[in-house]
Amino acid sequence: MTDRPDGLTAKAIVDLGDLALRLSRVERITFHPDGKRPETDSDHTVMLGLIAPAFAARYLPELDLGLVAQFALVHDLPEAYAGDTPTLKLNGDDLAQKKERELAATERIVKELGQDLPWLVHMLTRYEHQHEPEARYVRAMDKLLPKVTHILNQGRTFTTVQGEMSFGDLVRRYQRQLRELEEYAADFPPLFDLRAQLLTLLYPAVFGTLMPKEVGV
Repeated sequence: MTDRPDGLTAKAIVDLGDLALRLSRVERITFHPDGKRPETDSDHTVMLGLIAPAFAARYLPELDLGLVAQFALVHDLPEAYAGDTPTLKLNGDDLAQKKERELAATERIVKELGQDLPWLVHMLTRYEHQHEPEARYVRAMDKLLPKVTHILNQGRTFTTVQGEMSFGDLVRRYQRQLRELEEYAADFPPLFDLRAQLLTLLYPAVFGTLMPKEVGV
């Protein structure tokens, strides 16, 4: 017989609803197509939740699409407390601080919701461990999505929140990102093809120039 929810469960559901609304108030450095309204973590989560399974269904059918969708749903949840950290110009110290904030936020979620809503903590923990291919795939696709928003708003981020970023600065940053992706997502070749195609759209939209072939993507 299935357990019936009690008052503690109802309270946990209200708390989870509040956490979801917190996530919707976390602003990222990317923008909507109008170049004025900041993208929120909720916007980003919905985009990833749609794109990751849709792309995997066509090009990586060996992945469990339900698991992909669940990982996409929870992947940024700690940012409801930790906030979003821009990574375009992130240095080593900033990265360490980011990890500390997100670890503390994860621990808070576990403490507040783990007992009454264990699925949430279970999925968040599985995603953070990055042992499963679906988790690594979602992590990699997550890194591609800012390029989508940059294309749609013609690179507004590069002239506002992050300060001026030259063509060369961005190329070098994306080269580093490529090496990072190769460390944990090399078994998803279609993702790298998608990344290259997005860059062929991004550079003309933002800088009015194509990617130099000798630099690579």
